[in-house]
Amino acid sequence: MKHKISKVGAQMLEYQEQLARKHKYKPIPRTFFCDVRAEFQKTLPEWCNISGDTTPLETTDGTVIANGYNRIVIGDYGAFVEFSRVQAYMRRLKIKEGQVYRIEDPRYAEHVKYLWLTANDSSDVKVYEQKRPVEYADYKPGMLYVSVYEVFPHI
Repeated sequence: MKHKISKVGAQMLEYQEQLARKHKYKPIPRTFFCDVRAEFQKTLPEWCNISGDTTPLETTDGTVIANGYNRIVIGDYGAFVEFSRVQAYMRRLKIKEGQVYRIEDPRYAEHVKYLWLTANDSSDVKVYEQKRPVEYADYKPGMLYVSVYEVFPHI
């Protein structure tokens, strides 16, 4: 089944990009006027269960990439589904074209925060395989993450 990213989802993905450009993936201060995490919390899709679920998740092209998830992680740069390699259909994921240097080039391989994966379809979904902790979200090394706006429950 094909899916379309919702209007709110598209707006939130653009908001994430704007925040990344402005703050360069540094922790974003919370103020009386602005709490980006609250914005992401308010716009979670209905299917999201903060504490995880066994629902399989698929891309806009209908490719199932995970058989359930552990939790939803809301950080300074978005809301993400966390799942393990055991829950992932790793055969359906590949390194994004142009991102192999993150593995092969020793100047980067030792220092990258994540590997950039995508599905074996035309969705261009961004799946992170976390390698190192970050200050702006509670991502766990060894886990996989995908934006809640780029995946859909498999029915």
